[in-house]
Amino acid sequence: MNRTEFYALCNSIGEEVDRMLPDFLAVPEDFAIGHGNVVLYIMNDAGDSVVRAWGPDRVRLRGTTLVATKKALQVWLTGYATLKYEQLVFSGKVEANHGISHPDMLGWEGGLEAKTIGGERLVFGFSGMRGEQDTGIVRKAAANLKSFTVVDHD
Repeated sequence: MNRTEFYALCNSIGEEVDRMLPDFLAVPEDFAIGHGNVVLYIMNDAGDSVVRAWGPDRVRLRGTTLVATKKALQVWLTGYATLKYEQLVFSGKVEANHGISHPDMLGWEGGLEAKTIGGERLVFGFSGMRGEQDTGIVRKAAANLKSFTVVDHD
């Protein structure tokens, strides 16, 4: 996939998230996390990135963008979803040798690895709602669009 195709895919994913977001944010517990300020970060294996932010508070969006970026970069480096990586490291099943020291591990959901239908790697970071919804909206976008699938490591 070239950059033009990557950016087109990211735009379609962003549009799908945009379409679904009001339903997710209608849940008071999810709205309360970021007060409607959420960020989607998408990256390919080459490091090309697209960031999309929703919400009225630019200061809050700045912080949310940093979290979404950190989630995506951890997945990019480790190959594991956030929280899953930490569980594997702390249970001794995976070495913590990916350039992420123990104090820098996130320990919450929101970063996911995915593959396009052509088999190319995508990395997602989403922040601004409860962790299971950060990943939930990406998973639902994958199910709706069918242009990528989330990679789950057991």
